[in-house]
Amino acid sequence: MTSVCRTFSCTKTSSANASRMSKSSRCDVADIKKMQADEVQQPLRILELYSGIGGMHVAAKESGLLFDIVGSYEINTTALEVYRHNFPKTPKAYNIMGLTLDNLESLSPDIIMMSPPCQPFTRQGLKRDVEDTRTSSLLHLIGLLEKLSHPPTMILLENVAGFEKSLAREQLMEMLRSKNYVWQEFLLSPTEFGIPNSRLRYYLLAKQQLYPFCLDVSDEIKEELTACLCIRRDIQAPVLSDAREICANCGKPVIDSLQNLLRNFHGNIHNELHQPGKSYSDLSLSLSSFMESDINLEPYLLKDKVLSKYCMILDIVDKESKRSCCFTKGYGHYVEGTGSVIKGNSDLDVDAVYNRLSRLELGDPERLDLLKQLKFRYFTANEILRLMCFPKWFSFPPSLTVKQKYRVLGNSINILVVTSLLLILCER
Repeated sequence: MTSVCRTFSCTKTSSANASRMSKSSRCDVADIKKMQADEVQQPLRILELYSGIGGMHVAAKESGLLFDIVGSYEINTTALEVYRHNFPKTPKAYNIMGLTLDNLESLSPDIIMMSPPCQPFTRQGLKRDVEDTRTSSLLHLIGLLEKLSHPPTMILLENVAGFEKSLAREQLMEMLRSKNYVWQEFLLSPTEFGIPNSRLRYYLLAKQQLYPFCLDVSDEIKEELTACLCIRRDIQAPVLSDAREICANCGKPVIDSLQNLLRNFHGNIHNELHQPGKSYSDLSLSLSSFMESDINLEPYLLKDKVLSKYCMILDIVDKESKRSCCFTKGYGHYVEGTGSVIKGNSDLDVDAVYNRLSRLELGDPERLDLLKQLKFRYFTANEILRLMCFPKWFSFPPSLTVKQKYRVLGNSINILVVTSLLLILCER
């Protein structure tokens, strides 16, 4: 297996995590520098599992890393249609349950990037965990990795918050221990990266012990990124150093590739970044930065039935709002807990209208008339795509319906968050 891990600077390891490392597996700085010189030009061999519409592929492309997708595994036909529309030259997709030990050995991935089915662990599901048949493929993969003679250098996994409490995660941890990985787990939302959309997700970054992290790692599941997210104007070209710069403002390590990614991203949608010393999570981006213009919004208006029945449980935002709720695959079909709706009429105050509603009988036809004046509508699929930080070049095939777009987006990932974590995982 080709080793192309791009993290080559030693880091401290917490006492809790030190038990994962044997003395024989530790490497000195000279060895690491030699490996970097020999291998840094090699493309990263990525195996993309549960590839969906291609979010992990997009993240790899946006990272600027040199890479090859050596395999892509997905069974959802709609997701595959979107994937092939954007990546027509990608290898044929397969079912993970058909993946064999020989297949995995021959693919020889340096990194596995995956987002397994979340339904067995989600708050809206039955939480059947390993008893859910949709977990079978992940357990199958864990079993293969346990038997693999040369496991991948790195693993990046995304799932819903709740996965961290699952038996599936416990089995995954056992495999990581047995195959000599060091890892860090996170619970992160795009809001931490300056995006006005809540989408709390579990993330796992795992790396073979021979290749230390650029961050300190521990057994604790971190609820914020342990790298500097301060807005900095003094980004330097990457320089190999035995000591990483620590930010004077937040006290966290400065990762140049991450800083460049965030500055480039926010520079494209925000004319003026806030003054240095503040964090990207402090950026007061409004939803207007992500909204479409010059389109027919009539098809996205909420139906009379929905307005009448669910008006009291809607999560309402407008174009100047600086937040929105997580969009799920049920958006546009179900109402409660599936995502925010936009107030299209900026001349009316929501609180004033709802105050008037409270004084009317439930069957009063004036209630519906008042609600319709607010012009509540769903976000378009392209607006959700932007809030999930997909680049402008990414698009849907014209054959997809609005409902199909919502469903595949609800199962996808936030590109900015995953790209950030990929850069951290692969940092020199």
